[in-house]
Amino acid sequence: MQRTIALTLGLALLAATQALPAQTVVPLAKLDQPRYTGTWYEIARLPTKRGKNCSGDVIQEVAGGDKANQLQFVNACMTKRGYLDATNATGRSPDKSGDGKLKITTFWPFSRKYWILAIGPDYDWSLAGNPNHKELWIFSRKTTLAPEALNTIKAQADAMGYPSAKLLMTPQTPR
Repeated sequence: MQRTIALTLGLALLAATQALPAQTVVPLAKLDQPRYTGTWYEIARLPTKRGKNCSGDVIQEVAGGDKANQLQFVNACMTKRGYLDATNATGRSPDKSGDGKLKITTFWPFSRKYWILAIGPDYDWSLAGNPNHKELWIFSRKTTLAPEALNTIKAQADAMGYPSAKLLMTPQTPR
């Protein structure tokens, strides 16, 4: 009996440690919000309930907000049924640090963490996710991203403990 309990506890502990990501997620140290505004095309994402109806042409529009340290988001995608689905959200910095941590509110009072994890030197691509490793997006200012750049971004995601092998590529219509 004691052996069964010890084995069960050992297996439970092993399962719990394997479920936890080993790496810590670190947001971008300094986000230049005016440079971050504009149109972003989703290149890839981890599967989520929110994204399961999107079949392609996922676009994120980012604009400055009404208040300091605030951004307005409009996320739109073409659904599997062929119509456009759009949502509005407000993102704000939870503190005055100016880093990549944002708190996104789509329907008040509910919010979620949305962190900018990395960004291209010319703000031409961005890697965003949340600290629990369940959401991850790769965005680009263009509808495509060079394979070398995509591999570099995926390597950064892997280094933070995200499963980049599970990323779904988002089909985009060239503009």
